[in-house]
Amino acid sequence: MQHSRSTARWSVLVGGAGLALSAALVMAQQPEAPNSAAAGKGENAYRRYCASCHGATGRGDGSIAAELRTAPTDLRLIGKRNGGRFPLQKVARQTDGRESIRAHGTPDMPAWGEVFKKTGGTEADTVEDAVMQIVHYLWSIQVE
Repeated sequence: MQHSRSTARWSVLVGGAGLALSAALVMAQQPEAPNSAAAGKGENAYRRYCASCHGATGRGDGSIAAELRTAPTDLRLIGKRNGGRFPLQKVARQTDGRESIRAHGTPDMPAWGEVFKKTGGTEADTVEDAVMQIVHYLWSIQVE
């Protein structure tokens, strides 16, 4: 019995250390600032796919915003809501549908990864590139 408790504690310690290392690696991979070339391409895709809900400037005041059950998020405040740091990978996961948030996956907010596969309406070669271009654009419009 004592041996299994020791093994369990060791597993928790090793697993926790692995998670901490993984988080550190993800954080280390994030650039310090948005990629301006990607952001420029992302702006075009944003205007095509996102502006009708989130507005031309990302404030959440798009032309159909009032018609939605869930008010669109002010996308300019993502970094501010996350302690001043833009969560690049989290926003990518939320944008492409890998991570669910309140409005994603509903008729109010499609999982854009699936939409991009069907439409090809971006300047990117892959769905992942299209999502990252939009995410870099969102990062570029953050306000303090």
